[in-house]
Amino acid sequence: MAVAAVALLLCPAVMRTEAGPSGQDVWSFRAVAAVCALAVPAGVAAACANRFRLRLHGLDVLVAGWWAWFALNYWLVSSFPAGDSFRTGTALFAAYVALRVMVPLAGDAFRRVWTVGLLAAGGYEAWVGWRQLAGWEVSHHHLFHLTGTFFNPGPYAVFVGAVMAVAWVAGCRKGNGMMKAGGCLCLPLLAASWSRAAWVAVAVAATVWLWRTGRRRMVAWGALAVLIAGVAAYFLKQGSADGRMLMAAVAGRAWLSEWWAGHGVGGYAHAYGEAQAEFFAAHPDATWAVVAGSPEYAFNALLGVGVEQGLAGAALALSVCLWSLGILLRRNDASAYGWMVLLVAAMFSYPFELWPFQMLAVGWVALAASRSCSRATEGGHWRDRAVALCLSCGMAGTAWLMWGFSGWMERRVEAYEEYRRVSGILDVDFLDEYQEMYEEMKGNPDYLFTFGSALRKAGRYNDSNAALCQGTRVSCDPMFYVVMGHNYHDLGAAREAEAAYRKAIRMVPGRLYPCYRLMKFYEAEGRTTEAADMARHIVETVPKVDSPAVRDMKEEARKILETEKKRP
Repeated sequence: MAVAAVALLLCPAVMRTEAGPSGQDVWSFRAVAAVCALAVPAGVAAACANRFRLRLHGLDVLVAGWWAWFALNYWLVSSFPAGDSFRTGTALFAAYVALRVMVPLAGDAFRRVWTVGLLAAGGYEAWVGWRQLAGWEVSHHHLFHLTGTFFNPGPYAVFVGAVMAVAWVAGCRKGNGMMKAGGCLCLPLLAASWSRAAWVAVAVAATVWLWRTGRRRMVAWGALAVLIAGVAAYFLKQGSADGRMLMAAVAGRAWLSEWWAGHGVGGYAHAYGEAQAEFFAAHPDATWAVVAGSPEYAFNALLGVGVEQGLAGAALALSVCLWSLGILLRRNDASAYGWMVLLVAAMFSYPFELWPFQMLAVGWVALAASRSCSRATEGGHWRDRAVALCLSCGMAGTAWLMWGFSGWMERRVEAYEEYRRVSGILDVDFLDEYQEMYEEMKGNPDYLFTFGSALRKAGRYNDSNAALCQGTRVSCDPMFYVVMGHNYHDLGAAREAEAAYRKAIRMVPGRLYPCYRLMKFYEAEGRTTEAADMARHIVETVPKVDSPAVRDMKEEARKILETEKKRP
C-alpha cells in the first residue's frame, strides 16, 4: 500500500510538465482518484485491526479549515473563472484525507518508501538533466539547455535541490557514500540551471542541518560565503532581482486593498495588473518602471495566497507549512530538508503552481500529521471503527468524483490542443471554432487574446472587446487594453480608446508598444502636440529588451519630433 501510494504521488514529478493544460493534469487527477481508492480497503483494514486507532491531529483541523476557507472564497468572493483552481484544490485535499487514512496503517514503512521514492524520482530527473547537458536529449525550452521534464529550468532546479538535500542528509545519517555522491552529482545541475531561488533554498536547508548537527563554526563561515555569493548573484542578474522586488511590492499593495478575504480564488493576475497600474500612476518616475512586466505567476506563494484568499487563507497556509516542517525536523526525518527547500524556494519562485510540487506538499504534510499522532493501541473503540468505515465509504465516493474531474480535465486538454492547431489563423471562417471552445477555454489568456483579435479582424469590435475584457480578468498583460483601444478607436469612441491605451502604459511603463500605439492614435486624431510629447517619451525611454521593432518605433518617434520642430 505504501509503495502504491508513493508511486502515485510522485508520478507527476517524472511526467512531462507543460505550461498549459496537458496530459499530466489528466493523469494527476487520476492519480488522486487511485489514492482515494486505495484508502477504501485501508479504512476497512483500520476498522478491523486490533492494534490501530485513527487519531485526529491539529494539522488535520488546519488543513480542513484551509480547504473550507478556500471553497467559501471560491463560491462567495471570487468572480473569476477559477474552476480549475477549485477542482485542483479539492483534489489535493482529498488526497490528504486518503493519506491520513493509509499512512498510520502503513506505519514507518510509508516514511521509508517516501524517502526512497523521492530519491528515485530525483535520480530520474538528474539522469534526464545530464542527458540534456550532453546534448543527447532535447530540453523543453528553446532558450535553455537544461529543463528536465519541466518546461523551465526554475522548477526543475527546485526539484533537484529538494532531492539533493534529502539524499545528502540521509546519506550522512546512514553513512551511505552512494547517497552522498548522488547528492553531489546534483550540484552541477543546479549551477547549470542558473536558479537563484533553488540555490538560496538549498543554502538555507544546509545551514539548518549544520546548526542542528553542532557545526556552528561552519554555519558562520557558510553564512559569510552565502552573503558574498548572494551579492554577486544580485549584480549578475540585477534586472531580474529588481523585477522580483517590484513584484513583491505590487503584490503586497494588491493584498492590502482586500486584506481580509482577498480578491477571490483565481484573481491574482487581475489584482496584480490593477495594483501595478495604480503604483505607476502614483509613482510615474519610479526607477522600477524599466523592470516591470506582466508575470504569469505570483513568484511568492505566500503573497499569492494572500492576494487571492486574504489574511485568513495566508495564515492557514503558513501555519500548515511551518507546523508540518517543525514536526518532521523534531522527528529527525531526512525528507524534512527537502520540504524545507521547497518551502523556501516558493518564496522566490512558483513551484506550488505545478502538480509535481503540489502532490509532494500533500505527501509531506500528511506524513507529518501521521507521524506525530497515529500509533498502535490495544484494541479499538467501536466509534473509531465506525469513523474508519465512514471514511472508507467517503473515499469511495471521492475516488469517483476525482475520476469525473479527470474527464473534465481531459475535455479541457482536447480544447487546448484544438486551439493550438488553429491559434495562428485569424480568419473569419474559424470564428465558430473559437466560439465553441469558449466554455472550456475562458480562463486561458492566450485563447482569449487570439479570440478577441479574430473578432476584431472580422469587424465585430464590441464582441472583440467582450472577449478581451474577459482576458483582463485572468491576465495582467497590457496588450489586452491595447487591442481594446484599437476597437474603441474604430468605433469612434476616442475617449475610451485613449483611456485603454493609457491603462496599458500604466500597467507596464517600460514597454514601448503601448506608448507607440497611443502616439499613433494622437497622430490620427490630429493632436500633434500630444503626439510629439509621446514621441519624446518613446525616444527617451530605455527599453527593457532591445529589438529591431523597438528601434523602428524609436525611429518613427524621432521623425514625428522632427516634423513637429519644423512647424511654424
